[in-house]
Amino acid sequence: MAIRRSIQQYQINSVNNILDADPHTLITIIYQHILGSLAAAKGAIQRNDIEEKGKQINKTIALIGELVDSLNMEQGGEISQNLAALYDYSVRKLVEANAEAKCELLNEVSLIFIDIKAGWDSIPQQQQIKPEAQAAIAGI
Repeated sequence: MAIRRSIQQYQINSVNNILDADPHTLITIIYQHILGSLAAAKGAIQRNDIEEKGKQINKTIALIGELVDSLNMEQGGEISQNLAALYDYSVRKLVEANAEAKCELLNEVSLIFIDIKAGWDSIPQQQQIKPEAQAAIAGI
């Protein structure tokens, strides 16, 4: 019973942390989940687990959709347009990876998101808390 309560408390704390997170942190969480889902999809391909591969790739596509929805093309300008193009390209590669069960395509998408996340993580904290700076950088 103690383990079950600990797990429930962890889940409650995790949800509360997400609900209380600022936009910068929320995008960071999405990037982390994308990378985790890509790794899980790759593992599923290697195990020939077709159902899990599809589940993880679909989850990744949905998370990328959340990123697309967060873009503000008007305020983000060229940066938002470039991110939208990368997101679109990534979704196309994920659809192809799902159909052809190719880990190479998942690796390609992973590298894209590792680079994007590294750039996102390098934003100085004083700019993270300024909504206008976030809008200009990420199109939020």
